[in-house]
Amino acid sequence: MEILSNLFNVALLVATIRTTTPILLVALGGSFTTKAGIFNIGLEGQMLIAAFFAVVGSIYTGSSLGGMVIGVFAALVFALIYAVLVVSFRANEVVVGLALNILAGGITVSLLKAIFGTRGSVVGRGIVGLPKVQIPGARDLLGPSTAQLISGYTPLVYVAFLAVPLLIIFYNRTRLGLYIRVVGEKPEAAEALGISIVWIRYAASLLCGLFAGLAGAHMSLGYITMFTENMSSGRGFMAVAILIFSGGDPLKVLAGCLLFGFADAFSLRLQTFGFPSYLVLAVPYAVALVALFALSWRARPKRIRETVETIRRALSVHRSGEADRDAPLPRS
Repeated sequence: MEILSNLFNVALLVATIRTTTPILLVALGGSFTTKAGIFNIGLEGQMLIAAFFAVVGSIYTGSSLGGMVIGVFAALVFALIYAVLVVSFRANEVVVGLALNILAGGITVSLLKAIFGTRGSVVGRGIVGLPKVQIPGARDLLGPSTAQLISGYTPLVYVAFLAVPLLIIFYNRTRLGLYIRVVGEKPEAAEALGISIVWIRYAASLLCGLFAGLAGAHMSLGYITMFTENMSSGRGFMAVAILIFSGGDPLKVLAGCLLFGFADAFSLRLQTFGFPSYLVLAVPYAVALVALFALSWRARPKRIRETVETIRRALSVHRSGEADRDAPLPRS
């Protein structure tokens, strides 16, 4: 019982909120491209490049805000490249996304060596982290322990969770949000209405880059104040998995991100109890596989019913054809 109390407590919930934030930001960004009919697998690279340039910008401007702006700008550049290749030149979405992910990994390693003269990570060197927001009266109202659930986070944590209801309103109540949904669901109807599919998909890609940039900046300036090689650690791919079974719906995205964020936080807690690191680090990815398997298993009865119905129709057509062939010919 003591082990369980040490594992499952307020600190685990606080860690879950912090680990959920970067996945939630990038997944909400991916919801724009998903709703617009683009399968964006380049989220990992956009996060990574933003995390690196956020650190560089923070050092050279002496400001966390300056670092965040530069990191977001770097992600927007990658998002624009992705949009040009996929939307304008109609290149394969998966190939372009994987290429940009590899490019981001290579660029960050090379620039790490060129700018800082080191490999692996950058710590200190004047990096300015994002400030913590303390909600007035939270400790007095909820107590020191419970107040951690709502107070003491960086601004991007609050932005991530507030963005969920705002995106619900955006997709259902704004013209651009409705255009994005129409372009993704019924592109022929959008074209008939005079909606530019190209420009809407460009807008969705840039909005995706904005959120991916915020996610990357949070990782290197908010979650931890440093940059390490490949520090996105598959979070962009987790976001892609969430988008597959959520369809870009903000509430479903939030639920999936909380699941993965909890798995990530839980795996970090397990390390303090002496579990092998290779098993602990596999926990979030195992959760992703289980979630995708559960989704496909839930859809299986529907596919079986559709298959049976198709076979039944084919047999009925075949039998009717045989009956027509065996029928006696009319006499002239």
